[in-house]
Amino acid sequence: MKNIKQLKNIKQTKNIKQIENKKQTKNIKQIENIKQIKNIKQTKNKKQIQKIQQIKYTDKRYPETLKKIKNPPQKLYVIGDATLLNKQSIAIVGSRKASEYGKKYTALFSNNIANSNIAVVSGLALGIDSMAHKYSMEEQGKTIAVIASGFEHIYPNENIPLYQEIIKNGGCIVSEYPPETKIDMKLFPKRNRIIAGLSMAVIVIEAKYRSGSSITAKYALEQKKQVFCLPHSIEDKNGVGCNNLIKKGAKLIAKASELNKYLGTKIEDSNIEEVLTEGRITSPNIIKNQISLKPKVKKEKIQTTIEKEYQPIYNLLLKKVMTNNEIAKKLEWPISQVNQMLTMMEIKGYITSMAGNEFKIKE
Repeated sequence: MKNIKQLKNIKQTKNIKQIENKKQTKNIKQIENIKQIKNIKQTKNKKQIQKIQQIKYTDKRYPETLKKIKNPPQKLYVIGDATLLNKQSIAIVGSRKASEYGKKYTALFSNNIANSNIAVVSGLALGIDSMAHKYSMEEQGKTIAVIASGFEHIYPNENIPLYQEIIKNGGCIVSEYPPETKIDMKLFPKRNRIIAGLSMAVIVIEAKYRSGSSITAKYALEQKKQVFCLPHSIEDKNGVGCNNLIKKGAKLIAKASELNKYLGTKIEDSNIEEVLTEGRITSPNIIKNQISLKPKVKKEKIQTTIEKEYQPIYNLLLKKVMTNNEIAKKLEWPISQVNQMLTMMEIKGYITSMAGNEFKIKE
């Protein structure tokens, strides 16, 4: 009996050791795989970091527009096509937690602007910034990403593939900090002066109260640049910053071609269906559950489905064509509020603007 028990114990001990050995082997392999992945990432990063161009303030390649701002960077660290820094560009910025409405018009504006041979500038953040970079690269358009850290510490991690894609597609990444500079949230607001400084205008798609996008707009206004805002409902938290900027003199924008009047550009409009179906960037993460195309609504159905806040203006326009001033006088509303409402109604497809600031129901 003792011998049998001893044999059983020996077998159990062997089995336990075998299991432990297998676990150790798996752990070793996992550790080796992690090291390999890290080494690959570090190798790629080192290769890219070796391509960094250092552009001093006195360098001929230093962007002329940045020299005109208050407290310009004395040195820029650049990866990619540095010639973009001295070409026409427009900044598109907005909320990290972007709405479907914001994403839709970011995709549209970015694509239309980039297709007109104008670079799109943004900050490589999640949300609106990411959409601006991605959709400006369709049809071989160019984009510039301004980061608030060194090239060894790209933020956020989720956008490292986007960072690499920008470089691959002939874009440009810019920082005023040496490659080893770590992520520090205090540096982000300061970075926004460069986004505004590189651009001939800034478009704010969405901005909450006291947002980073509002800071970029503030820098642009200080630099005497044009600021454009996508209008929002007064109940939309993501639109508080935009609506406040409009009150302070920012221009309403509903189409990318409206920039032409102020900037002398030749931007052509396309529709959102063309941008999503004809572009070469078709990541499911961008399209699925992020951008839905609003179905066309027949005129007779609009009256019953139109939002309550637009009904007073809509009911007036059902009777006759009116100007924005006539509507404001009739309703006894501030002209700024009427202009915001009219722009939103046109975007939603309820009304059409005509010459002389006249509006009518869309047929």
